[in-house]
Amino acid sequence: MNAILVGVDGSDAATGAVRWAAKAAAAEGVDLKIVGAYDASTSDYAPGLIIPQDVVDAIRQDASDAVHAATDAAKAVAPNVSVTTSIVDGDAARVLLELGKEAAMIVVGTRRLGSVKGLFLGSVSINVAAHAHGRVAVVAAEGSDTGPIVVGVDGSPVSDVAVAEAFRQASLRNAPLIAVHTWTPLDADALHGYGIGPEEVQRMTQDAVEVLSERLAGYAQDYPDVTVERRVLPEEPAKALLDAAGTDAQLVVVGSRGRGGFRGLMLGSTSQKVMHNAECPVLVVRN
Repeated sequence: MNAILVGVDGSDAATGAVRWAAKAAAAEGVDLKIVGAYDASTSDYAPGLIIPQDVVDAIRQDASDAVHAATDAAKAVAPNVSVTTSIVDGDAARVLLELGKEAAMIVVGTRRLGSVKGLFLGSVSINVAAHAHGRVAVVAAEGSDTGPIVVGVDGSPVSDVAVAEAFRQASLRNAPLIAVHTWTPLDADALHGYGIGPEEVQRMTQDAVEVLSERLAGYAQDYPDVTVERRVLPEEPAKALLDAAGTDAQLVVVGSRGRGGFRGLMLGSTSQKVMHNAECPVLVVRN
């Protein structure tokens, strides 16, 4: 299915995700599919409980209302995008992962620091981001429509995939790209404490700049329209990415090995820190 898939539950977080997904669909020239998932099953704590049909109907109606409201929100920001909808009974993460197998991208909304409601419990956004087959955008804040794209670069195959996608997104959105490379997780003061002086830090940073330039050269040739700013510094990776994104970025792109787990620059703790704290959507791409 050549479409961007977004899940909704009627929350403000989901509405923000829908607006972002609709604009992304317009930029990529694909359709938008809006899904409302509702779970009318009982929990493991009450396996014998029978939920009355009128309660099930009410739950389904809430999901239907959320989908209709989301469709209006999508059309308001991207009137030319083709929108389809569906309402599915099932666990939200499982529904999105199953329907998203053929999607161009899955988009999930979440509140800051994993405190979310309804469809988008923190575990849903994290599970979808970790286990989806394709790209996943986690939207805690819609971000700027005119700011830069930010990507972390560490030279691994994981970050190479993220870099390629970041260049593509920057080109699609006519945005500058900020490529961030942290050659050590320690800041300068900590390095000095280990006996590494300022001149040595400067030399190692310059060496890293040259390595970064070489790694970006091929992508820059493929996307000559993209202006690239390179940032190389000794700093904790998540902090470096969040500082680069600030409050003005359109998107932060991070890499994942897929089917769970992160490595290199995007260790699990780093990627989750970025997803939970970024002031813009975070796009997770598979290796």
